[in-house]
Amino acid sequence: MNVATDDPLFWRLFALAQLLPQLPPRELILWLEQAAGRPLAVALLPTMALDRLASAFPAGVDTPTVAQWQQVMACLDGWLPEHLATQPQRGEALQLRAAFASSDGLTIDGHFGQSKLFFIYAFDDKGPFLQQVRRYRDEPGALEEGNEARARLLSDCHLLFCEAIGGPAAARVIRNNIHPIKIKPPMGIAQQLQALEKMLTGRLPPWLAKRLGKTTPLAQRDFSL
Repeated sequence: MNVATDDPLFWRLFALAQLLPQLPPRELILWLEQAAGRPLAVALLPTMALDRLASAFPAGVDTPTVAQWQQVMACLDGWLPEHLATQPQRGEALQLRAAFASSDGLTIDGHFGQSKLFFIYAFDDKGPFLQQVRRYRDEPGALEEGNEARARLLSDCHLLFCEAIGGPAAARVIRNNIHPIKIKPPMGIAQQLQALEKMLTGRLPPWLAKRLGKTTPLAQRDFSL
């Protein structure tokens, strides 16, 4: 599996913050820099020794378990949890691409107009897989309105899942040929992927069949449920 390519250091630190939830992100970075003795860089992470990391770990914070240390060392060496590891090219014809507004890659918890991270899952004959993670970044002086920029960021996706989206933002998303879907929390991405996979292997609802350019039951004059 490949890591996200736009900012490898960001994604490695993002994963470490999830592996060590007892350590706030700012303290995590300070801890790693203290253990390394220099500013962080991706090439530096695999060289970091466990004894230095353990001795520099902040006092007053729950000490990592053996399992946590194992995952931390694997992450420093390049491993990412499955929900953060992308597969940009899998070699199969794609059936569907869905974007999930999420702060952690696990839960659909993003308000579209405030979301910074979108996890892009594609479906092929083998099922769903994380194809990309896209970051929305505020650009000072940008001429494009924020929600329009988000919609364009996702313009190759068929579906957008989010916790909330306003009417004007939904209109922008639809104009970019994306179907927005509001999810009632709590809802995990994995749970929604299972529902989508089941739907793709069964009879598609007319709106999705039209979006994917497939034959609909209505076109076949088939009105059975």
